[in-house]
Amino acid sequence: MSTAELIDHPPPDEPSREKPHKKSAGRTRGKPPLALRPLHRMWRRTIDEIVVSEVELPVRALPTGLRGLVACQISDFHVDRDEDLERLALAVETINRQHPDLVFLTGDYFSGPDTMNRYLGAFRDALKNLKPKSGVIAILGNHDHWSSADRISEALRRAGADVLANESMRLTLRNENLVVVGIDDLWSRRAEPARAFADVKAADCTIVLAHNPDTALYARHLKPGVMLSGHTHGGVVRIPFYGSPLKSILRIGKQFYSGLNRYEDFYIYTNRGLGTFWLRIRINCPPEVSRFTLTPFLDAVHGAKAVSTGKTRAPKRVRRRRTPRPISPRPHRKHV
Repeated sequence: MSTAELIDHPPPDEPSREKPHKKSAGRTRGKPPLALRPLHRMWRRTIDEIVVSEVELPVRALPTGLRGLVACQISDFHVDRDEDLERLALAVETINRQHPDLVFLTGDYFSGPDTMNRYLGAFRDALKNLKPKSGVIAILGNHDHWSSADRISEALRRAGADVLANESMRLTLRNENLVVVGIDDLWSRRAEPARAFADVKAADCTIVLAHNPDTALYARHLKPGVMLSGHTHGGVVRIPFYGSPLKSILRIGKQFYSGLNRYEDFYIYTNRGLGTFWLRIRINCPPEVSRFTLTPFLDAVHGAKAVSTGKTRAPKRVRRRRTPRPISPRPHRKHV
């Protein structure tokens, strides 16, 4: 079985017809036989126990005043069952405990139109609980376009997120400028990097959101400060010192399946995602909340070959806790 079959599927020949929205009645969870319950608990831990990856994220041209800025990323929710919605709620609580300045959402919120219809309202309500200091910024993934980009985008906006589709957004944080660039999905043929960067100035510091890491192949000449992606689910299976044994679905290389990796003169961080698609398995590849501390990447600016790879702290595993925090005021920002 190829990784493409395991992680994703090709777009349908004809657009799916959405069914009228129906309120979910929930799904009855039958308990496994007594002898199998220990294995069932182990399996559920592998797909539900969220890890917080603390990463020093090198960003080219980062203004001095933005050193230490905290941002979080979650990706690939695939909210297709009640337990996926519960995992999303736990991820939101986990993010709020990190006290981030910004939160980035990088696509594939549902697997298809049926589950989107069922869970769209609950998905929106869960994301409303995000409480960053400065804002939530989102892009879409391939499954979102194969479901309903318009409806998902509207739900994201109603949850308080800014949705970027081949456009940029200029933020003023700590009296410094930061431009977030959102490139639309590559697999659904909607990625337009040049259009996304149209209003970006040469001296701007950029954080680029692109669902598919392969987008870097078409955006590298635009000099991203750093790129945040998802799409791969971390490779689903990870072997120590080897990585994923699955055949790469990425032209850029399967080393970009997960974590922080340098590509030419900038870095790409690939989040392992929260959910699963088709096969509900994860082996040594737990769901992830990425917690970034922004740090300058001066060597990249000067074109040096030897650079720091960035420090990644030991991940923290998340336990359920429900402590709401007050919303902090957001600074001035505007679209560019």
